[in-house]
Amino acid sequence: MKRQIGCSCGFTLVEVLVGSAISLAAIAVGCLLAAEAQVAWRSASARADLQQRARVGADLITRLLKEAGAGPMSGSARGSLIRGIPPVLPRRAGRRGAHAFNEFRADAFTVIRAIAESEHGALLTPVASGTATLELSPDLCESTACGFAEGVNLMLLDASGRFDIFTVTAVDGMAVSVRHHGMDPSGSYAAGTPVIAVESASITLDAPSRTLRLYDGDATDLPLLDDVVRLQVAYFGEGEPPVWPRPPDGEANCLYAADGTYQSALLPVLGAPGVLTELTPGMLTDGPWCGTGDTRFDADLLRVRRLRVWVRLQATDAAARGTDRARFANPGSARRSALLVPDVTVEIDVTPRNLRLE
Repeated sequence: MKRQIGCSCGFTLVEVLVGSAISLAAIAVGCLLAAEAQVAWRSASARADLQQRARVGADLITRLLKEAGAGPMSGSARGSLIRGIPPVLPRRAGRRGAHAFNEFRADAFTVIRAIAESEHGALLTPVASGTATLELSPDLCESTACGFAEGVNLMLLDASGRFDIFTVTAVDGMAVSVRHHGMDPSGSYAAGTPVIAVESASITLDAPSRTLRLYDGDATDLPLLDDVVRLQVAYFGEGEPPVWPRPPDGEANCLYAADGTYQSALLPVLGAPGVLTELTPGMLTDGPWCGTGDTRFDADLLRVRRLRVWVRLQATDAAARGTDRARFANPGSARRSALLVPDVTVEIDVTPRNLRLE
């Protein structure tokens, strides 16, 4: 066999270099597209998660505020709680981590409502301050201990506006053992004082962990939303001063003297009738003070008719947050504008129906 002259059985160096360059370019483009796809996926995931958390937070806070002040449907205390106490407090209340009664917190609030579907009763015998057992009247209950069971919250509320909230720890016939929500009970209560099944819920921003928490006033303190960087609450109330609660004849409270005279000098008119005025922190912490013990409150809280809440949330993934502090409370590492997920602020404006006096 003759060997063919001029046969080329391989590639020249130039051809190898050109082919390698093309292959490397294709690989580089593929890696870049894969990286871009991963970043875009992370950005889309962070955006969806942020919107979902904002929706959940808005729905829960709106529901809590709408139910604020709901009162029992039966019994001697039938009607809205606003006739006796402020259903919304500008602070965290309860046994653990409670704020002082004279402290205003823009990043915390507590909502109190009666549980409509529950029975409500009254005291059979008087109870002293700090009592651990309540004896309920059988005349007002359809079931044993008015249906109160271990873990249920109940409130004692008298006509002057004093109140205390407890958690039931045990039931024995018509006697219920209770644990007080606080360190300083209001005082003694007379026989016949309403005993109301209630729910207390405090919403608080834990700034160091950027967590919005939900607290029941006793033992349950749960994380509600992560990566919350701001919670702010504003209160709007009637210009006319409150006229409830009105104590029995011969007794005084923060609104009335013992002779029944309204103490108008302590509660000035803030605006025209029917026009809501923003109640500043100073207005809500300068007295006059109603009640006693841990549950003391500024009488101006009885004016509250509307609340506005702002909740600002950030993307959990720092790779989706940019460096502009106007858009990101905690800047991240993102640089491309198309991939940024700015902080979201939800504004919630609620006029609870149970805060209207009719």
